[in-house]
Amino acid sequence: MRIRFSLLLILLVSFPAVAGKVYSWVDEQGKTHYGNAIPPQYSQQGNTELDKKGAVVKKTDAALTPEQRKAKEDELAQQKEEEKKKLEQKRRDKALLNTYTTEKEIDLVRDRNLQQGELQLQSMELRAKQVQPRLDQARKRAGDLVAKKRPLPPDLQQEIEEAEKEMQRLQEMIKQRRMEMDAIRARFEDDKKRFRELRQVEDTAKK
Repeated sequence: MRIRFSLLLILLVSFPAVAGKVYSWVDEQGKTHYGNAIPPQYSQQGNTELDKKGAVVKKTDAALTPEQRKAKEDELAQQKEEEKKKLEQKRRDKALLNTYTTEKEIDLVRDRNLQQGELQLQSMELRAKQVQPRLDQARKRAGDLVAKKRPLPPDLQQEIEEAEKEMQRLQEMIKQRRMEMDAIRARFEDDKKRFRELRQVEDTAKK
């Protein structure tokens, strides 16, 4: 290391004063070179600018490969997304504390949100109970005709198809409504859990 530094000083002294800048770079074999100009083939591999005393003036990192650039972009994107989530959580925490004073209040708001869904669900289930007997009767009549090897009347076939479509539509609506209500319960349960955590933090800070 001492020999290399001595050689560097000799090289720096030997450069003309007009040269002004001295650079160091590393070749493919890992050998360090010095000069007042960087060879084109090493211009993208990183270099160091030195003053006349050998002190580092500026260090330029090697150009990133496409893979490295992509990884860097992905890392920055992930950092931005995490920062965005933190800001959103901070906003939600503030709204939570400003909206409720107790966990019971959260339960009351949850129940009000579920009330309309419950009424809609009951209405859908009642309609399905009314359609199912009609569909069963139409299918029975069709079965009796088939057993007697008699053709189905067009109006009976149409009645069965319409009832089946309505039952399918109602079942899908009921399923969707239940999923929405489960999501509401889960959201309010998460809010209540977070509210409890925030309150504990406040209580600890007051002690």
